[in-house]
Amino acid sequence: MAELCVDVGSIGSHFESLSDPRHTRNRKHLLVDIVVISICGILCGASGPTAIHRWAKSKHEWLDKHLALPHGIPSRDCLRRLLMVLKPEAFQKCFEE
Repeated sequence: MAELCVDVGSIGSHFESLSDPRHTRNRKHLLVDIVVISICGILCGASGPTAIHRWAKSKHEWLDKHLALPHGIPSRDCLRRLLMVLKPEAFQKCFEE
């Protein structure tokens, strides 16, 4: 089976216009890193923040090649908090651009 080559940077570029709903003191991880990890995790079958986090930890080496990850893989709580506060309309609009 041929390996699928994914340009993760191109995924992240679609979310550059997404405004970060987090308070500035709670921005340890880059918004685009969290969003790309969440999308990739869900596409790989993860069903929630805990599963996304587990998937990301198992793919840390691969993700490190494509994302900045200045503080490593975000925790499941970090993923959950961001996914809860993202505006669905704004998130959806990023897919349309």
